[in-house]
Amino acid sequence: MSFIRKTNKKVKIQQYSYGINKKRDLGVFISSRIIMAITIIVIMFPILYILSISLRTKETIYKDFLYLIPKAVTFQNYIDAFNYARDHLDVTFLEMFRNSIICTTVAIFVAIVIAALASYSFSHFKFRGKEISFTLIIASFVIPAQVLLIPLFFILRDLKILNTYFAIIIPYIGFLIPIATLILRSFFEQIPLEIKESAKIDGATDFGVFIKIVLPLSKSAIATCVILLFLETWNEFIFALVFLQNPKIQTIPVAIAKIAGSKYLIPLGTYGASIIITVIPVLVIFIIFQRWFIAGITMGSVKG
Repeated sequence: MSFIRKTNKKVKIQQYSYGINKKRDLGVFISSRIIMAITIIVIMFPILYILSISLRTKETIYKDFLYLIPKAVTFQNYIDAFNYARDHLDVTFLEMFRNSIICTTVAIFVAIVIAALASYSFSHFKFRGKEISFTLIIASFVIPAQVLLIPLFFILRDLKILNTYFAIIIPYIGFLIPIATLILRSFFEQIPLEIKESAKIDGATDFGVFIKIVLPLSKSAIATCVILLFLETWNEFIFALVFLQNPKIQTIPVAIAKIAGSKYLIPLGTYGASIIITVIPVLVIFIIFQRWFIAGITMGSVKG
């Protein structure tokens, strides 16, 4: 019994000594908080400042240029942004959002489906050339998009799909698959074999294990893929600029660039409102998927 008490006491001491002790490591505790606060300010300040500009009146936008909090708040800049796009770009913000949402949603869905099947094969089956195939898929991700721009243009032209959604959806899928495959394979390999073997004993097929066991346990990994791929696709500019010449099907980044480079003088508040409008979908996607953005679901399901 004394041995058990000593062992438990020793374990208890180790648990309490883990991490930073606020009293013992006060300097490290304070400095880490200061660094974290500075990092948050550096990241958030540009966004908050643009939001502040978009809410200012025309009279105060330059007068209070150095202030973060506007003294007079108005939403007229957002109305002007919608009107400016409609009058000078031959495309409305609603059409920009429609184009970006269609291209982004289709590309992400197809890429995740293909990457999930490929990742399950890489993590579950043994076949000749598995690691070489995986290496080639990941290596394709390091090829710069600018290098493939001209070849892709001629291929899409010969396929007669320039100035259509497919002109950017197909290249997007090709560039998104390696990212999703890398993330999902790493997660699938962490799923214990006991879960898969138990399902097979109950009569499940390999595809049934994939659909009913692996995918439900991979919500966090899939959420990570959705967020990362959404950012990659929503903000893509070069392919959309070259492959979509018709203003009616151009995506958000191209339209925003045209607003900034327009021959018409655009007020700073209107331009700030245009930027904030394009950021809103990114925030919505993150809010929707952030609760699945934590790994560890699999390990918890085995231990429970």
